[in-house]
Amino acid sequence: MTEEKKITLTKKDINRAIRRWYISTEMSLNYERMQSIAYTYSIMPALKKLYPNEEDYIAALQRHLELFNTNATAGGLILGTTLAMEEEKANHPDKIPGSAIVSIKTGLMGPVAAFGDSFSAGTITTLFILASCSLAKSGSIAGFWLLLLGTMYTLGELIVLTKLTYQKGRSAIKDVLSSSLMTDVIEGANILGMTMMGALTASMVNLSVAITAHFDKATLSVQDKIDGIMPGILSLSVLLIYYFLISKKHVSVAKLVLITLVFGIVTAAIGLF
Repeated sequence: MTEEKKITLTKKDINRAIRRWYISTEMSLNYERMQSIAYTYSIMPALKKLYPNEEDYIAALQRHLELFNTNATAGGLILGTTLAMEEEKANHPDKIPGSAIVSIKTGLMGPVAAFGDSFSAGTITTLFILASCSLAKSGSIAGFWLLLLGTMYTLGELIVLTKLTYQKGRSAIKDVLSSSLMTDVIEGANILGMTMMGALTASMVNLSVAITAHFDKATLSVQDKIDGIMPGILSLSVLLIYYFLISKKHVSVAKLVLITLVFGIVTAAIGLF
């Protein structure tokens, strides 16, 4: 009796799933199923290859259409794991139940989102954007290229994490998330992020008092006196006030933007700032 041929996903299949997920991840975001439509779309070609039987293919689509939401780039940890499990199930239907794949996805959504939102989106991507804005403000074209480099970083992260977990299976994601090295990397990135935030605040947040007093032989500038006490103290104060309002008083960013616009127009009109 000849052994049944094993169905295996190729490098092209994996890359296609990555490309589809990266492009569509936020397109179909909705309150009912969040990212599940985009996730299902990303692995549809792979599922169709793994399950030539139409009933099995439909069942696979249905289990991936259940609610799903996580960080887009770090989501590669789940994408690779899912592809590995679906491949195993296609070749050994009785070994892995469909509910186990759904459970793994659901259980990993939170930890992966926490990792991705804090490290990838909250630190690395934010640093790229802030640094790009700072360069663009000074008129340098390097701001565009730096922003493009940040985009390439996120894509690279998705590719590496997806292929890593596909190759090593379910155990890889546990190793990545629980690694002491990863903990050190995240902590270091947070420290770097806070340092960069302080530096960029001083260069991008500009608040100065326009009040001056004129005497017979001299002109007294209120801003010069403030800078003599501590340069940049007004910019730092703005940052701390906004941080307090957002984190402690839960004021929305949209309201702060509107308040800032009104405050800036009024104070500029009366010659205060």
